[in-house]
Amino acid sequence: QDEGSRPAQGIALVYATRQVNWAYGDRVEALGRLETPPEFPDFSYCDYLARQGVHSQMPLASVTRLGSGHGNPVLQQLHAYRTHAQAVLRTLLPEPEASLLSGILLGIESGIPAALRQAYNTTGTAHNIAISGFNIAIIAGLFSRLFTRWLGARRGALASLLGIAIYTVLVGASASVVRAALMAGLAIVGQRLGRQGDALAGLGAAAIVMTAANPYTLWDVGFQLSFGATLGLVLYADPLKIAFVRAVGRWTTAERAARLAGPIGEYALFTLAAQVTTLPLTAAYFHRLSLVSWIANPLVLPAQPAVMVLGRVAALAGSIWLPLGRPLAWIAWPFVAYTNRVVEWFAGWPSASLPLGDVGPFVVGLYYALLFGLTLGRGWLQSRWPQVKLPALSISTGFGALAIASVFVWHAAGDRPDGLLRVTVLDVGGGGAVLVQSPTGRTVLIDSGPSPVALAEALGRRLPLSESGIDALVITGSPAETCAGLQGLEGRYPIALALVPTRLKASGCRAAEAVLVASGTRFIRAASGMALDLGAGARLEVLTSNTSGLVLTIAHGWASFLLPLGADPELVNALMRSGDLEEAKV
Repeated sequence: QDEGSRPAQGIALVYATRQVNWAYGDRVEALGRLETPPEFPDFSYCDYLARQGVHSQMPLASVTRLGSGHGNPVLQQLHAYRTHAQAVLRTLLPEPEASLLSGILLGIESGIPAALRQAYNTTGTAHNIAISGFNIAIIAGLFSRLFTRWLGARRGALASLLGIAIYTVLVGASASVVRAALMAGLAIVGQRLGRQGDALAGLGAAAIVMTAANPYTLWDVGFQLSFGATLGLVLYADPLKIAFVRAVGRWTTAERAARLAGPIGEYALFTLAAQVTTLPLTAAYFHRLSLVSWIANPLVLPAQPAVMVLGRVAALAGSIWLPLGRPLAWIAWPFVAYTNRVVEWFAGWPSASLPLGDVGPFVVGLYYALLFGLTLGRGWLQSRWPQVKLPALSISTGFGALAIASVFVWHAAGDRPDGLLRVTVLDVGGGGAVLVQSPTGRTVLIDSGPSPVALAEALGRRLPLSESGIDALVITGSPAETCAGLQGLEGRYPIALALVPTRLKASGCRAAEAVLVASGTRFIRAASGMALDLGAGARLEVLTSNTSGLVLTIAHGWASFLLPLGADPELVNALMRSGDLEEAKV
């Protein structure tokens, strides 16, 4: 032991080399320095590990294996099969489908490429990778049906419970998986006892059992999202389906509306119900809001039962005899590939997700207070005044509000900076005006043209609805048409900074200057070499400034552009002959 060291006990996270095939049950000796896990600005890794009983980490460790096979024999066999099944999937299927299937079936997500994982996050379909209630429901249904048919009702129920428990441990027993497994187990027991199932009571019972075993479960993000999604399905899935049948029943028969409600409810309305209760959590933890999830999920979900069932059969068959699993894997591959391609396509949409700032606990709490307040209030009003047709009113109002919110969200998303430098020549009725929109959303107006009406219209068509001002104005010369149109900006687009030539001769320009100064615009006399930082590496620079006007360059990345708007043509020709513009790419 080093001087100053002291004995310690407990569980530590040790970082070991990947060159060794470590396995569950290995007995190892780790030499290194124990440290407290770090705290990041938007994520506490220390608290995350503490919820799993880990309070220390050893980043730089020298690890030696002392022996193997010292773990629980059952767990050792499960972990060995998990590793073998992952190797089988990698042999049977190409990437990235093999890694995606490993995540869906085995809970091993480490092999999924970063770009593909980001696509799932962007489209709000990442829950298809993580094993949760949907996977457990399919597994529980298969086990219950098969074992009941083979072993009878009583033994089949016991075998189903055992199978669910083994599968839960096999895939890692995360909080979301344990929650789903407990609910599935309670449903099977209730069915065996002849008791009518209640999903809300089952959800509450699962939460009580899990938090009694580990109170830190309440702070587990996976548990919160899984609990929220299930609660949304319990509370809102059936009302949405009933409302859909009533709405469609106005234009067709009740039987046809009921048939349509089956697939639409399962893949669209149920997704909407789950998203209603997970929206604030997603915004708070991931700082983004997917704008395509309500379209992407209904297209992806129908393929998931085939992905899980066919993929699992292929993995089992390949584990027994690899050639046996190959044709089955070929049958499963189109469904896995379809899932990836749909997600990647939607992720490529402009503004597929809306980046958000910090969403604090107050906003999350307020959202849930309003949501559940309206839910409980609607039930109370219905019980008090049953003659009032609240379902149709509330559903139509809800969908109307959703449509209006969607329009504004899509508009806001389209208005957000997209990382591109945009230089637009405005049609302002003669003269010249250029609008520069930087990669980070800053706006620069170069000259204004002679018409206030034309300038106001041109800016209104190109600037976002939420835009309340212009960051900088550049006047390149003295002619009145370079600044006469500025009167059209008064009151609508305040200008923070104005960069102007040494002297503005025209009376119209001097009048515009007086108005801008009175409104708080800061004026700076341009000098050669002066530059404006537009963000993300983009910059606007004054190449020359003299009595004839300004010559500007705009640069971003490898490209630069010359803007000699207010300069004398002879001056520009002289600059080009002198070689001062050799770096500019016009």
